[in-house]
Amino acid sequence: MKKIFFIVTLLAASLAAHAEDYKYLTLAYNSMEKSIELGTIQKITFTDGQLVVTTSDGSETFAQNQMEKMYFSQTATNIQSTVADVPQTGTSVYDLQGRKIQQSRPSKGIYIVNGRKVVIK
Repeated sequence: MKKIFFIVTLLAASLAAHAEDYKYLTLAYNSMEKSIELGTIQKITFTDGQLVVTTSDGSETFAQNQMEKMYFSQTATNIQSTVADVPQTGTSVYDLQGRKIQQSRPSKGIYIVNGRKVVIK
């Protein structure tokens, strides 16, 4: 019995230590992503088909049926929309490493177009 208690305690401690590595709660919903700093979150509730995240700055509500995923992350993301077509005339397209893309039509992925993050599905 002591061995089981020790193993459970050790597992809980390792999970708690691992969670401290993350700084943001990221919510992916309706083809958008929103990162919320963990230090500002006061409460998360699921009620009446809604996810409500209460922070020190107020609260935000998300429809549960539009939620794609929720995860902890090291960096903040703020992808606001998806764009299927990249403008072709005089627009420079870069990958996330800052390299200019030479293709006339980039493949699926995340790119920087006119200083904004663009997701091509």
